[in-house]
Amino acid sequence: MDVTRRSFAFFGAAAIGSAAMTGRAFADPPSAIRGVLVQDAGAACRVTLALDRPAQARTFFLSEPSRFVIDVANAQFALPGGASGQGPGAGVVRRFRYAPQANGVSRVVLDLEAPASIVRQELGGRRNAAISFDIAANAPFAPTPTPVEQPRRQQGRRKIVIDAGHGGRDPGAIGVAGTREKDVVLHSALMLRDALRPRGYDVALTRDTDTFVELENRVRFARDQHADLFISVHADASPNRETTGASVYTLSDSGANRAQNMMASQNWNLDLGDTRESLARDILVDLAQRETTNRSAQFAQVVIPKLAQVAPLVRNTHRSAGFFVLLAPDVPAVLIETGFLSNATDERRLADPRARERMAEAMAQAVDAYFAAPAMYAAAD
Repeated sequence: MDVTRRSFAFFGAAAIGSAAMTGRAFADPPSAIRGVLVQDAGAACRVTLALDRPAQARTFFLSEPSRFVIDVANAQFALPGGASGQGPGAGVVRRFRYAPQANGVSRVVLDLEAPASIVRQELGGRRNAAISFDIAANAPFAPTPTPVEQPRRQQGRRKIVIDAGHGGRDPGAIGVAGTREKDVVLHSALMLRDALRPRGYDVALTRDTDTFVELENRVRFARDQHADLFISVHADASPNRETTGASVYTLSDSGANRAQNMMASQNWNLDLGDTRESLARDILVDLAQRETTNRSAQFAQVVIPKLAQVAPLVRNTHRSAGFFVLLAPDVPAVLIETGFLSNATDERRLADPRARERMAEAMAQAVDAYFAAPAMYAAAD
C-alpha cells in the first residue's frame, strides 16, 4: 500500500507532526466541522471543509483502492447527519465518508475513482475558517456508471457571460467630451466576446445592442446559462477629474449578506443535490457562496496584472462592493471599471477602438490563465 503524506496548518501555525496528531492533549476547545462540500471544478474536483475556528490538519493518499484522507486535529463533526456518515462525490471523487478517530482527530475519507494528486490547496482566514483542495486524477479515467443527471454543459467547454453595463435609456457615465459609457462598454464586450470564442469558450452577452436590461435580469441570465464566469464591463466617473485608471470589483462581505437575502426574494435556488434538512442546506449554501467569492477573487488577482500591461490602474485596484450584478451565489463574478470617462486622458483611451481591443485581449488572456491547470501550493512533508 502506497501512502503519500502532506501536512498543513491554518493561519501560519506550525505544521503538525505525527506526535501532535496522535498523542498531544489539546488545550484549546475543539473546532467544529460544520460542512463538507464536493464540487466539480472542471479538470479537478474541489473539496471544501467549513470550520468554526482555526484548526490543524494533515492529508495523505492511500492506494488499492484509491483514497484521499483529511485528518483534522482537535476537531469534532457538527454535520446534520451526525458524528459519522457519508455524502456524494463529483469528478474523480466517488463519495466521501467521515467519522471521529482517536485523540480528538476527525477524519474525512474521499473514495476516488482513480489515483489522484492535490493541484491546489487553500487556507481560510480567521473570518472564513475553511480549507479547500482541488484534486485531479493522475490520468484519464472512466467514472463508475451511476444513474445521475447528465452534465449541464459540454465537458471542457467553459461558459463565459459578458455584461455590458447600462444601455438603452441608461447612458451611464458621460465623458468630458461626450463619450457615453453604454457605447464604450458595449463595444468592449463585443471585442471580448470575439477574443474568447476562437479560444474555445462558449460566450453569451447580457446585451449585444443598445438596449436596457434590468440588473436582476442580468444576474438571472448568468445563472440560467450556468456560467463559469461573469464579467461585467463598465467605465467610471469621479468628481475629481484627475482620477484615472482601471479597477476590479468583487463582492463585499455586506454584499454577500445581501446575496443571501436575494436568494429568497429572487427565488435563487442552488443545486445542492438531495439535501433536504434546512441546517444542512444552510451550511452548503454558505460553503457554495464562499467558494464563489473565492473564485471571483482569484480571477480578480489574475486579471489585474493583465490590465496593467495595457492601461493605467487606480491604487488599491482590487476593490469590493455590493453591486447587484455580483450577487449570484453560484457564479464567480467581477465588475471591471475600464477607466474614468471624467478624466480627459482616460476618455481618449476608452474612445480609441485599438485601446479597447488591447483591453479585451488582456481580459481574454486572464480568462485563459484563470482556467489553466492550477499551480501546486507548497506544503510541508
